[in-house]
Amino acid sequence: MNFIEFDPLKCDECYKCLRVCPTKAIAFTKESRKIIDDRCIKCGMCQMECQSGALSIHLDINKVRQAIGQGKKVIATIAPSYAGVFASSDPLLMVSALRKLGFSLIEETAHGAELVSLQYEKEIIKGNTDNIITSCCPSSNYLIEHYYPEAIHSVINVVSPMIAHGMDLKSRYGSEAFVVFIGPCLAKKAEANEFERSIDAVITFRELEEWLDFVNISFEDLTPDAFDYPVTIRGKSYPLGGSLWKGDMQSRINPKYKYIHVDGIENCRSFLSAVSEKKITGYCAELNICSGSCLNGPDMPKNAPSLFERMSRLQNYAKEKTIDNSAEYEKLYKIDQPLDLSRQFMNKACISLVKEADVKKTLVEMGKDSEADQLNCGACGYSTCYDKAVAVTEGYSDKEMCFDRLRKNAENMRSVIFENSPNAICIIDDELRIREVNPSFNHMFNSNNIKVKYWPIQAFIQNDIFDELGENKSSILGRRIYINDLDKTFLSNFVKLESNSLTVGIFTDITIAEKNQNELRRVKEETIRTCQDVIDKQMRVVQEIASLLGETTAETKIGLNQLKNIVLEDGDFQ
Repeated sequence: MNFIEFDPLKCDECYKCLRVCPTKAIAFTKESRKIIDDRCIKCGMCQMECQSGALSIHLDINKVRQAIGQGKKVIATIAPSYAGVFASSDPLLMVSALRKLGFSLIEETAHGAELVSLQYEKEIIKGNTDNIITSCCPSSNYLIEHYYPEAIHSVINVVSPMIAHGMDLKSRYGSEAFVVFIGPCLAKKAEANEFERSIDAVITFRELEEWLDFVNISFEDLTPDAFDYPVTIRGKSYPLGGSLWKGDMQSRINPKYKYIHVDGIENCRSFLSAVSEKKITGYCAELNICSGSCLNGPDMPKNAPSLFERMSRLQNYAKEKTIDNSAEYEKLYKIDQPLDLSRQFMNKACISLVKEADVKKTLVEMGKDSEADQLNCGACGYSTCYDKAVAVTEGYSDKEMCFDRLRKNAENMRSVIFENSPNAICIIDDELRIREVNPSFNHMFNSNNIKVKYWPIQAFIQNDIFDELGENKSSILGRRIYINDLDKTFLSNFVKLESNSLTVGIFTDITIAEKNQNELRRVKEETIRTCQDVIDKQMRVVQEIASLLGETTAETKIGLNQLKNIVLEDGDFQ
């Protein structure tokens, strides 16, 4: 199943998703836009970054509402980070809100975190590996399996707190119970599908916020309620990061290791690289892909407080009504058949089959055959031009999708137009000095082909339009001008480039067109004069005849008009 769906019709090709994707698991080609699922670590960064809604993750809310409507025992396991991210006067108002939504039982995933922590301690006591890595973050697990398989032997073979709590709930309430995890992590949606008899649906905090808004449930209208089971401080503090390690771990559990917390994708990569290359030993590390751990997951409520306010709120909440004694906790939750929380990790390394020769060929085709040409600007989404070439060779990108390449093509096209335009083009500064001209300019105004740079434009074109240009407030000025020295007429257009105080002047020779219009005007005027002369002559003749016949000019005109009408009525003249 694809974790994220890509709607190419909504994609605006901004490449933001590809730029933030830590594993470049998105294919952008002319033919398609898609998520490369076997390279995706399900961190959700791409979906969080996409502003056009082109990336979407499947929703389970309808499935949950259907289960509630069917009368099933629907149980919520909510990540304790909720206490820091939802703006309410009392975190326990959330319990009342979930009950109004129809959940039968409500517990905190902190219970699963404590169960997992107890298993971790047992494995750490054994100390069988040089380094130890936790398995609580599904995205870090995917990162290790796909990109750092050499570190798999260091990962503790225990399920995540969500899966552990789901197993525990079904063991206590029956396999038919419908268990719903609620938290900030998008990767949990993918992880839930990998384990049977644990989690039936996953809802993110933002989805829960939208659900509450949709059914008009407001925290202000509720009273606090208690969870159905208490949890430990360690379990509730888990989203803060590093809470799995109690202060006495080194002395009480195993002094062989240094207990650290590593969060953020780049820090996780750096640590895993050191482990894979055997550059470090003696570390027991809790890994979280999200910077800020689970308290800063990708799908927070829209109105969530700042990260540090979340930390403060959760720290205060974790101290309230909790158990802080592992022995007491184990006694309280003792069950007849202990849960099997073990799991196995597999080498799912993404192996590229492209050949180096093919990558180099692609670099040449991209115009990146030398190091100087490889800008590594990252605009395309890839960190380096070489990585881009690998993706192109694999069929996950197109070489045309390179901003440097597009810029150069645009510049080349601009150069072709500039050099080959039949119009004279010049670029002048705010002092009306020439910065650049094209060949047509030299052909029209610089027949001696002297070096024109920094010459005043008036040295080649004498016209008062340049005085007008200096006074003109608008960015565009167009005039028809006549150059006496050349006996030519030009249509001149000036465009100011406000960003760098330059002006582009374009001169189109319209002399021939003007001459043609003048000639046409002369012919028309001559025709009119000829016609008038004929009319005048004819009128004089008519007057002479009229005087001889004793008729008036008016009577003659009437008679001539009648004669004309008779002639026009003759079919031979139609």
